[in-house]
Amino acid sequence: MPERKLRLAVVGCGAIAERGHIPAARRVGEVRLVALVDSDTARAEALARRFGVPRVAATLSGVAAEVDAAILATPPHVRPALAEEAFREGLHVLCEKPLANTTTEAEAILRAAARARRVLAVAHTYRFFPNRIRLYEMLGQGVLGGVRRIDVREGMPAGWPTRSGYPFRKEMVPGGVLLTLGIHSLDALFWWFGEPFAFQYEDDSVGGLESNARIRMHFAGEVEASVRLSRTCRLENRMTVEGERGALSVPVYDQRVIHQCLGGKEARRVVERGRSGLVHVVAEQLRDFARSITEQRAPRATGADGLRVVQFIEGCYAAKRARPLPEQAPIAGFTW
Repeated sequence: MPERKLRLAVVGCGAIAERGHIPAARRVGEVRLVALVDSDTARAEALARRFGVPRVAATLSGVAAEVDAAILATPPHVRPALAEEAFREGLHVLCEKPLANTTTEAEAILRAAARARRVLAVAHTYRFFPNRIRLYEMLGQGVLGGVRRIDVREGMPAGWPTRSGYPFRKEMVPGGVLLTLGIHSLDALFWWFGEPFAFQYEDDSVGGLESNARIRMHFAGEVEASVRLSRTCRLENRMTVEGERGALSVPVYDQRVIHQCLGGKEARRVVERGRSGLVHVVAEQLRDFARSITEQRAPRATGADGLRVVQFIEGCYAAKRARPLPEQAPIAGFTW
């Protein structure tokens, strides 16, 4: 007899649900999307009709008895309460990033998952990009020899069609581009190299949410990383790792290509020729989540991974607050 599919609810019907989680669920044979949850039930009903989802509810409690797991795709300020509710109901949880706005909230979510003995995964989607996986493998194989330097440049004028506007609302998030955009690249660096033992951070905030940020990080083995983030400027959008024998780089938003310069020879490699795009990578993430439940193993991006990057970002903001603000804001896009 075939195994029963994981019954799934998507909580929050904003852009990432519409463009990612809902269509991705239709591609994953291990799950069956049975409910959409949103306080805006008209919005949820419209998406349910469009994607053929049978149930709509205004609250998670309205469908908890009918599902095995929930994807929390809401703005981050309401996720801690929703996660704890989901775990009380005995559900497994895949939580959008950031896991929470603060370390304290993230730790509470991890404790709730542990008490319930349920899986907690975090949507750090860069871990599912084929070229990020290949770069990780090549680093493990010692292709570059000793790694010396990492350069990350990620940015473009903000254009994500957020329904709530939460990335720009200080009552919903404690930070701007670092928390809502740069978190993906930071998680990738921590996945590849572990946590940095020191860092220097600056951004362009004078009390509001930052739109530009720079970080210099120091990892074990004398590895230095430079990260520049922007939601006002179009940057190179590339992650580059340099070592003794050459360099490897991946475009930030292209999942398939890896550029390499080894032994003085440059090459562009396509590491996957099949499907790509947001829905594909979110489907791979959901498949990993479902299999982590049935196989009783950790997901690729765990709650602990989500906590680690939230802790680091919180440390960056604390370092910025400890410095006096300039008497007047410098030129737009500059950081201090």
